[in-house]
Amino acid sequence: GSPQGTVVSQDPTLSIRAYADRDFDVLVARWHETNRVSHPYVEERMGHTLDDARMFFRGKILPACSVWVAERSGGLVGLIAIEPPWIRQFSVFPEHQRRGIGTALLTRARECSPAELRLFTFQRNDKARAFYEKHGFHIVALGVSPAPELEPDVEYRWVA
Repeated sequence: GSPQGTVVSQDPTLSIRAYADRDFDVLVARWHETNRVSHPYVEERMGHTLDDARMFFRGKILPACSVWVAERSGGLVGLIAIEPPWIRQFSVFPEHQRRGIGTALLTRARECSPAELRLFTFQRNDKARAFYEKHGFHIVALGVSPAPELEPDVEYRWVA
């Protein structure tokens, strides 16, 4: 890799780096907003407040996962949270999607868990499903996410 654990992409304005405490407020606000925009069909999520998102991120994501942020021209544009081999959170903020950021974050995830990656996404999340399938993920199972969401989901796995 390159210095300070930064992934160098084809785009010199894009870097992937480890999460830092200073990222918390902006990162969680953008992640929360992206979840609301991306999953309007999940009624349970629509009721989540920014404070709920902060508590979940601080209490569940940060203690369990390695969190990596994508930064472009000094601004945060996405994140990935990995608890190998599981991708627990993966978000590219809406105005930055389809510009190689997700691919760069996935490259970092594969460095963190080189043998395999696993994740769940909603069956209705067509954009995410197309992205994962394009990047070699295969469906392991179709199911339903745990209560209180109870939304049809899909489990994906990528093997090196």
